[in-house]
Amino acid sequence: MMGNKYAVLKQLIDLYESFELENNQLDVLNFAEWIVSKSHEEPELQEKIADKKISARNPGASVPFKNHFDDKIRFLEAAAGIARYHESYIRKALKDMVINSRLEFLFLQAVDMLERAKKTDLINIYHLEYTTGMDTIRRLINNGLLFEIQDETDKRIKLLIMSDQGRVVYEQAQKRISDESTMFFTAISDNKWKKVLPVLEEIDDFHNEVFQKHNAKPFAELSNLMDSLKHLYK
Repeated sequence: MMGNKYAVLKQLIDLYESFELENNQLDVLNFAEWIVSKSHEEPELQEKIADKKISARNPGASVPFKNHFDDKIRFLEAAAGIARYHESYIRKALKDMVINSRLEFLFLQAVDMLERAKKTDLINIYHLEYTTGMDTIRRLINNGLLFEIQDETDKRIKLLIMSDQGRVVYEQAQKRISDESTMFFTAISDNKWKKVLPVLEEIDDFHNEVFQKHNAKPFAELSNLMDSLKHLYK
């Protein structure tokens, strides 16, 4: 009985880790609503929960948890898992700095590359929810890393510029992010991950184009669109 209790707590911790990566408002109510929403959006989550309950009752089971799913689900879970590990390592790498997340670093990086950027530019580049993007920009401004100026050609538009302090923080973070990237692949064969890269980039490019043009469409329309395009990508 006690083992089952701890299994549930472990499951909640795992879910909270995913919730933390997707949300800025980290409170119990939002967490509960997120779990309910995910269970409807991702039926496989219910299967995972069921499998975890089974594993808790059969701790000696030798079949890896991920092997219960088909190849497509395993591929998506592997990609999501890699992103979570990467995000976690970056948080550790940036610990004690003014910025502490990959997204804050990416926003500084984008402003550095663009020199001056609209808020919506940053949000659209990384396909973010509007509130998530604005919250991140607000933190960077409040911490003195970015500031706003008026567009010279259109006074109604405000552009983001990196401050001198932002430049210092960005360059420090850049070094730590580079170290994290090196660490991430230290024990992984270059030959192996480079073989996978073209496939991942092809999938990313395809869904990036769909997202940019059709993200406002409901799920049924997106499904029909994917079905109509499938002959072009076989």
